[in-house]
Amino acid sequence: MAIIGGGTAGWFAALTLRRIFSPAVEVTLIEAPDIGIIGVGEGGLLNLVDALSRNKIPVDEFVRETGAAYKLGFVYEGWRGGGRDDCYYHLFGGPGIPELEWRQSGFFPLLSARIAAGEDLHSCVPGFEAIARNVSQDEMRALLAAGKSGLIASYHFDSYRVASYLKKVALSRGVVHRSARIDQLVLDRTGYTRSLQFDGQQLDVDFLIDASGLARIGIGNTYGRRWESFSDYLLLDRAISFHLPNPHGNPELLTRSVSMKAGWLWQIPLTERVGAGYAFSSKHTDEGGAIAEIEAYLGHPIAPMRTLRFEAGHYGTVWIKNVVALGLASGFVEPLEATSIGQMLEQLRNIERVLVDGNGIVSRQTIEDFNRSNAQCWAGIRDFLRMHYDCPRNDTPFWRDVAKAPLPESYAALKQCFQRRTPRFVDIEGYIGAGWQGIFHTVNWMFVAAPLGIVPAAAARAELRRLPRKTHADIKAYLDLQAGTSPVVRRQGASVH
Repeated sequence: MAIIGGGTAGWFAALTLRRIFSPAVEVTLIEAPDIGIIGVGEGGLLNLVDALSRNKIPVDEFVRETGAAYKLGFVYEGWRGGGRDDCYYHLFGGPGIPELEWRQSGFFPLLSARIAAGEDLHSCVPGFEAIARNVSQDEMRALLAAGKSGLIASYHFDSYRVASYLKKVALSRGVVHRSARIDQLVLDRTGYTRSLQFDGQQLDVDFLIDASGLARIGIGNTYGRRWESFSDYLLLDRAISFHLPNPHGNPELLTRSVSMKAGWLWQIPLTERVGAGYAFSSKHTDEGGAIAEIEAYLGHPIAPMRTLRFEAGHYGTVWIKNVVALGLASGFVEPLEATSIGQMLEQLRNIERVLVDGNGIVSRQTIEDFNRSNAQCWAGIRDFLRMHYDCPRNDTPFWRDVAKAPLPESYAALKQCFQRRTPRFVDIEGYIGAGWQGIFHTVNWMFVAAPLGIVPAAAARAELRRLPRKTHADIKAYLDLQAGTSPVVRRQGASVH
């Protein structure tokens, strides 16, 4: 068994293969010594903690070794054209939110009632008040442990420290590491990869995970599979990353996504610094213009680390014969909503599921199902991100071009539904293949669609009118109670910054 490439994807893959195969099976990871870690995201989604658990990595140890800090969602600043104080929130909500406990006919009537009344969604999360106060990591840990915050935790982290830590764990568990640049995948006449050539050596392989990042050695360069581009729908194709000092004693608990003239700026708070970057469209500014805009916004110079060039999209086929592409080697869109690591971990969970359930023997039909499900998941990511840009801002050429950009047919169909009612699971289950879990769910869609007006108040009111009369009375009592007792219920656009 072999993995090409290190970084977060490669070392997670190495840990997974080492865990599921017997000690008699050698697991080797080969990484080029001069290839750096991309590290544009530095933040996970909710499947990060699950991935740590499955690989028997204590979360406390991960946090200590990597300098990780809590990530409880995202705040979007200026995306609706109202300036920096115009914010909306996509929180990682879950058990403990009273409004989610009452579900009827596939939707959440109390969340619909808030939309119908023009109220926000984020302030119904009990833990939002702690986010607004920017409590310490220890305070948030205690609040989460109590189980009443309505929040589920992920983490912001230093990508370099994560890769180094996962490498240390993998080596301690018997993974073999080689530092070399792959020269060639050697295929037999049936198309199976039988060995890897590097530095005048050859390594025989039975199964290969290509985690080579944007080098895309396997599925792209060797097998030459077709790239499914999202560039008609998602216009960004560059990202400049840099670091900032942490402005607070406590790291902020959300990823900040600030709209800019030609894209958006991310700020990811860690315990020791803030990881930042500007994702932009090269058709609307160049690297120099982007850096000048960053410095004008921040009020001081920056030290750019690198500029990442990319085309949003994915390979239509990522598993061929005995080779499967993982993470960036399979596709990439942009850092928005941390989809890169989220998709990578979902891919890896399903690689493990297929190998274990099939006892290491995988049929062609199963591989086709994996490829189909992977493409469905990418379509869900594309549509979820495209919804973020379906927003009111139109004051620069980039945002005007975004407004004119086509909508994917699947998202356009969803939007038609959302204009008449709130999102439901039946809307998005087509993005989730058999055995897959997907990375964005109904409440995630609601937290973005409602603040952007994609679900208008009139649609929520129409949805509620179909409920029985007694239910109307219960909803009115709920809204009256919220208005009279909750200090954090606010109209859309309230900000904690």
